[in-house]
Amino acid sequence: MRYLYFLQQFFERLPAPAFIKDNKGRYLWINKELENVLGLPEEKIIGKLESEIFGIEEIEEIDRKVKRTRRNHSHEIVYNGRHYNIQRMPIRLGDGNYGVAGVMFDITQKVLEQSLYKLLSFVEEKIMEALGEADGDIVTFVTSFSRKFHAQYPHVAVVLLMNNEYLIGTKDEKIIEKAKEINEVKTFVHDKKTYQVVPIDRFKFVVHVPEHYTSMAKALAGFLGSYVLAALKVLENQKVYKDVIEKLNSVTKIIELWNKTQTLEEYLTLMLDELVKVIPETQKASVWLLENDEYKCVAVYNYDDEVKNLVIKASEDSYGPHIGENKVVELLDAYKLNRESKYKDLWEKTGVTSPNFIPLIGSVKVGDKKVIIISLDNFEGSRFSEASKKVLQIFVELLSTFLSSKEK
Repeated sequence: MRYLYFLQQFFERLPAPAFIKDNKGRYLWINKELENVLGLPEEKIIGKLESEIFGIEEIEEIDRKVKRTRRNHSHEIVYNGRHYNIQRMPIRLGDGNYGVAGVMFDITQKVLEQSLYKLLSFVEEKIMEALGEADGDIVTFVTSFSRKFHAQYPHVAVVLLMNNEYLIGTKDEKIIEKAKEINEVKTFVHDKKTYQVVPIDRFKFVVHVPEHYTSMAKALAGFLGSYVLAALKVLENQKVYKDVIEKLNSVTKIIELWNKTQTLEEYLTLMLDELVKVIPETQKASVWLLENDEYKCVAVYNYDDEVKNLVIKASEDSYGPHIGENKVVELLDAYKLNRESKYKDLWEKTGVTSPNFIPLIGSVKVGDKKVIIISLDNFEGSRFSEASKKVLQIFVELLSTFLSSKEK
């Protein structure tokens, strides 16, 4: 009796759910931990079959095997979103028959860690695959990766937004509208389900977070964010490189226009018409030729005639001190210089005194006597891309070398 008392105390204080069942698989005894896991009082458990409680019919066959072989058996189940490893062992009852005793160990954290590792490995693999398929295009990359993710984890991937507009995935308008309002990694509940928004650059990944997987979702969001951002950076660099190469081919053709012209001014007019096609941010443009201490506007793009042929003394030039020779400068404060200029009234008519006016200016030195100023202008406050700056810089240097050789 003393032995049974100690045994009972041991199972009662065991920090894990435990039970003993009779030879027909009915609960004879349970501890408090099992009551807590099942959310049922003892009187609603004793006498029931385990399969009636967990809804898993295979459990009865497992018990029969334990009693028949008289050997321990281990298996795993999922109950209420928690993962358990159940250790079953044969136990001889007072009537001489064999029942089954069991202890349940909560392994949810371990399972989640393994699932997370598997998920992160999958994400890394599919990001690399999508990068290879993107051919430098960011939207293609993100779309390809999202489809791969959804194919493997359809219960997790929900919808992908770009610039807060639907791209792929479910078209549940309520989920989409809720996601549009969120600009950080954050969860929200819709129709009793938890979702997480993962903003990355101009994209938003919306994923479903199953119950008890919140910690895993946070880790995934951090990993996904860092890896996708790194991939986007690679694609941006690839795109810049690709754009520069394509534009350099155009630049070479622009320089070759010289053979179709009779004068420098005629060439500069043709050159400007082609150059604005290479620099996409350009909305208006002008070319100025410095000779004998005077700047003369010799070519314009989208400006009125009152600008073309305008002559400004070099001493009245506002931009020159900020540029230098054979250099490219994006002047963010050009509008302030124009407001203080002698030609302020004219500049107001052309719109170059607006704070949204941003020119990309290239200075081309031709030998020792001439300087050509190329002003590519944007009026929407849009900055020029690094690719555009690099292309104009290369063009300036090539044009300076080419025209200097022609001047000799």
